[in-house]
Amino acid sequence: MAITENAPPVLRQISVRAVMDVLLQSGPTSRAELSKLTGLSKQTMSEVIRTLEESGWVREKGVTSGRVGRTAITYEVNGNAGYAVGIDMGPTTTRIALVNIVGNIVAEREYPSDRRGGYYLIDQVEAILSRMLTDTGITSQNVLVAAVATPGVVDPATGALSMAPNLADIGGIDLGRVLSDRLGCTVVLENDVNAAVIGESWQGCAAAIDSVAFVSLGTGIGLGVLQDGKLMRGASGAAGEISYMPFGADPYADDSLERGALECAIGAQGITELYARAGGVEGTSVRDIMSLAETGDPIATDVIGKVADIAALLVVAVYAVVDPKTVVLGGSIGRHPMIVDRIGLGIEKASRRMIDVKASVLGNRATLVGALAIGLTHVHNLLFSPQILPEQRRLPPPPL
Repeated sequence: MAITENAPPVLRQISVRAVMDVLLQSGPTSRAELSKLTGLSKQTMSEVIRTLEESGWVREKGVTSGRVGRTAITYEVNGNAGYAVGIDMGPTTTRIALVNIVGNIVAEREYPSDRRGGYYLIDQVEAILSRMLTDTGITSQNVLVAAVATPGVVDPATGALSMAPNLADIGGIDLGRVLSDRLGCTVVLENDVNAAVIGESWQGCAAAIDSVAFVSLGTGIGLGVLQDGKLMRGASGAAGEISYMPFGADPYADDSLERGALECAIGAQGITELYARAGGVEGTSVRDIMSLAETGDPIATDVIGKVADIAALLVVAVYAVVDPKTVVLGGSIGRHPMIVDRIGLGIEKASRRMIDVKASVLGNRATLVGALAIGLTHVHNLLFSPQILPEQRRLPPPPL
C-alpha cells in the first residue's frame, strides 16, 4: 500500500516524496540535513520521518557528530521493507532477479526457457521465483511488483503478446493478468529491447545519457529508444519492431511477412541459412560461423561481412530517424567484438556522419537490469509518489 494513501493532504504526500528522493539518492541522512536539502521545516520533517518509521519504510542508521560536537541520528531507507522482481523471459533463456527497494539485488537465477512456450514458461517463472523466495527467506507479501520483459508487443487493451514469433504459443495469453494471479503482485510488462535500453541507461555504457538507441542483434532483431529519458513507444506500442523493416531479404516473401525481412537476413536463423547457401555446412551455429570467420575461413568471413554491412545500414537508418547521442549494440550477435568492428567499417562506407556506436557493457544481462529498473521505479511510484501527481521517478544510483 502506498505510504501516501492515508495522508490526504497533497503537501504531505509531496513532503514524503521529497524525503524519500534524498534518502534513495544520498543514503543515510540526518533530519537536519534532510530539512536543508528538501526545504521542509523541522516540524514537518519530524512528522514525515515518524510516519515513514512507523510504516517500516525508513529506519535509524546511526549517529553522526555535528560541527560543534552535537550528535544527530541518521536515517536510511529500509531495503528489506519491499522488493521488486525483474524477469527477462526470452526464447532460449529466462533470467529472474529479486531487488530490494534501495536497488540491491538479493537473488538472481538463470535457466533454459521451456521451448514449448505458453503456459509452460509461466509455470517455470512461478516455480523458480517461489524457490528464490524460500531460499532468501523473503515472504511473497513483500514482493510488490514484477516487471516482465519479453520479445514482441503487448496489447495495452487485452494484455496479449504479438510480434513474438520466437516465443511459442504465447499469443492470446493475457500475460500480465495470468502472471499477476500466479505471483500475487502487480505485474508490469515491457518489450525486452525497451528494457535493455533502460538497463544500459541505468547501469551500462549509456549511463547519464538521455538520448539512446539500443540495437539488439541476436535470435531476433529489435530497437529500443530513449528520447529525453523516456521510451519511444509509438501509437500501438510497436515502435522499435525493426525486424519488419523491408530490406535485407525479400520483403514480400512469406517468411519475411511472418518474421520480418531484416530478421530473416541478420537474425540468428538468417545468418545460419546464409552460410549454408554460400557453401558452408548446413546447420552451423552463428557462434561457430563467427569463430570460423575469426580464423580467416573465406565463406564465414564473407557471410559475416554481408551481415555487418546490412546491420550498418540499419544503424545509419536509425540514426537518421532518431538522432540519438549514442547507439548501443547489444544481443548475442550485436555485441560480439568482431561484429561491432565490422559494423563500424560498414557505417564509414554508408555515412559521412560521426555516429557514436558502443557495445553493450551489460551483455546478456541488459534486459534483466532494465526489468529491475522498471520494477523498482514502479514500486517507488506506488509507495511514495502522490497518485494525483504521477511522474517518472529517478532510480537510486547503482550499488558500488
